[in-house]
Amino acid sequence: MVGARIVLVVFVVSGCAVMSEHEMEERRRAMLIEPSELEARLHEGGLRILDTRSSEAHAAGHIPGAVRVDVDAWRDLGRTPGGFRDAEAWARLVGEVGVGADSHVVVYGDSLSNTARIWWLLKYLGVEEAMILNGGWNVWVKEGRPTEIGPREVDAVAFTPRFDADRLTEIDALKEMFRSGSFKLVDTRSDAEFTGTDARGPRGGHIPGATHLEWKELVAEDGRFKTVPELQALFRERGILPSETAVCY
Repeated sequence: MVGARIVLVVFVVSGCAVMSEHEMEERRRAMLIEPSELEARLHEGGLRILDTRSSEAHAAGHIPGAVRVDVDAWRDLGRTPGGFRDAEAWARLVGEVGVGADSHVVVYGDSLSNTARIWWLLKYLGVEEAMILNGGWNVWVKEGRPTEIGPREVDAVAFTPRFDADRLTEIDALKEMFRSGSFKLVDTRSDAEFTGTDARGPRGGHIPGATHLEWKELVAEDGRFKTVPELQALFRERGILPSETAVCY
């Protein structure tokens, strides 16, 4: 979950199951960047690469030019009451990693959940050019691409959040949506969390009516996202339809 009071991410899947494979691939490319493409763009002006790993891992080796982003700080702000509406706090957190209104941002790490969290927050905050490195740090290293060591510092820049309300659903709004029945509620957690049998203790099960689709099912064995046809088939199998909005948690 991304917050205590505001917990539901809106992921609009309208048309995804019926659009052509070419159209789906174009949308996929708007979200993902391949390691080969990023390497070719390393010296591009306006590019900001964000590393979601620990400070120790970042210092030991990172993609050239990458700046570490404090995932815990971003997550904790979202969990505070009113945190998702705190323009001043988000302006500080985003600006201090050198991301401005015109930045082209690539996010990567060794945990897709952390990478996706930062990518989603950037999009929610109005950063239009934000992408995920497909396969993350592990694929980058496996393919023998360049790295550098030591922490990287950047000057803070001015950033003004432009909250995208369509990417977030609050609890009261969700209750209204339940009455309309025009959406699909998707639980992206593990099987154990979904069923309430997590070995770490009771996890409370899931919201009534939720469809289970663990985020790991979207990823292939090599750490990259599955192909467009594979994802289309998976969505259809779980009943995530092109005529509905998917609300994920």
